Amino acid sequence: MPSIFWIGCGFAALICFMGTMVGARSQSSTFLGGMAIGAMSGFMLAFPLIAIGLASS
Repeated sequence: MPSIFWIGCGFAALICFMGTMVGARSQSSTFLGGMAIGAMSGFMLAFPLIAIGLASS
């Protein structure tokens, strides 16, 4: 796999982790809610990098 694919996966994982932490610390949200929002946002942000990495492999 090209390195651009792994950079995209790293972005997705980092944003998922950040969403989890924000959801866990929030008084109006839950841990799983923050994780779900972080995972979706991370995947949407990293999708172009992941797609380029898959297309060039």
